[in-house]
Amino acid sequence: MRLLAHLLFMLIVANVIGVPAFAHGERAQQANVRMRTINWYDVNISPARVEVGEIMTITGRMCTSKFWPDHLPSVIGRVFLNVGTSGPNFVRLASHIDEVSMIQSTSLEVGRDYEFGLTLKARRPGRFHVHPVLSVLDAGAMVGPGIWVEVNGDEADFENTVETMFGNTVHLETFNLPIIYSWHTLWFVMGAAWLAYWFRQRPLLIPRMRAVRDAQQTGGEADDIITARDRKVAIGFVIVTLLLVLAGYQWAQWKYPITTPLRTSKVEMPKKTPPQSVLQVAMSNATYRIPGRSFEMDLEITNNGTSAYYLGEFLLANIRFINPSQKILAPQDSHDLIASNGLRVENDGILPGTTKSIKVFAEDALWETQRLTEMLNDPDSVIAGLLFFEAADGAREVIEIGGNILPVFQ
Repeated sequence: MRLLAHLLFMLIVANVIGVPAFAHGERAQQANVRMRTINWYDVNISPARVEVGEIMTITGRMCTSKFWPDHLPSVIGRVFLNVGTSGPNFVRLASHIDEVSMIQSTSLEVGRDYEFGLTLKARRPGRFHVHPVLSVLDAGAMVGPGIWVEVNGDEADFENTVETMFGNTVHLETFNLPIIYSWHTLWFVMGAAWLAYWFRQRPLLIPRMRAVRDAQQTGGEADDIITARDRKVAIGFVIVTLLLVLAGYQWAQWKYPITTPLRTSKVEMPKKTPPQSVLQVAMSNATYRIPGRSFEMDLEITNNGTSAYYLGEFLLANIRFINPSQKILAPQDSHDLIASNGLRVENDGILPGTTKSIKVFAEDALWETQRLTEMLNDPDSVIAGLLFFEAADGAREVIEIGGNILPVFQ
């Protein structure tokens, strides 16, 4: 009993003195899931400071990895584009993938690149971490990179209205609240009446369980402790419940004769053509040196274009390793996963019409803090990510690479 009392006390404290959750547990996902599912890039969340009722947009691109784990259901099943934040802080007004409306779910192809966008309306004030999210059926939510967004103002000023097909304006925040409260009150009363009747019976709870056990041990029937009056009361509750459901249905049909059911169909996405690139990249070797938190890979690159290309960025699991000799990029806030000096390239620069081998180092404490080194314990130990090559004329090539990785312990 003392243990039960302690557990009950802890449950009450957790619900009454709870601390809001600000993160979304991205690091809790397996490293290979974050690397080999959705690679998000060019993600822009703006503005980072809005008032209640103002519009915020999330735009960017996502690459569905061709190295998708075999044990994980993929995007070829069913997916839904959404936003991740700590509660109902925004209203999603619109969303699209490749300019196709994503108000419903769809299917995508593996190894393809998609443009996406979300339009949100700030609902309540506070400081929230906001991400794009792609929910994959039977696999879970694939969370994109996020930033802290500050919403100012008064929640009472928020309006969420739509116009019906008959020209009526409906306030979705308060629409039919009296009816909702009435039905909830009715069913709470029904439930309370049911509990009140049985709590008046004796024996109750543990004594009743003992009475059932004693009846079975003496060769009797456990149902013998249920009286004829108990059965009549139960039948009465069933009849009243069915009558209430029937009356509620008839009233709703009379009050709202024209309705539109919730849509569950799947949006059909046009087939994507295989990505074309002037660069051919092959990874011949990949290692991770545990003492130095250093990832190293050997690449063989063929340039079939007319401009020289340089490696400026390596992205995996929402972490961006930047080559400072090619571009300067600083984190937007303390949770922006950017290693500004994390990428080092030896023998960089691939001239037109040449094939060249380069050595790439991605070195930063983010390997450890973001728990990516756990991939070394996976049975397959496969790494995957995006390489961003940039040319002097402004052209950019985004190439996905992947393959086995070996740990180095010294």
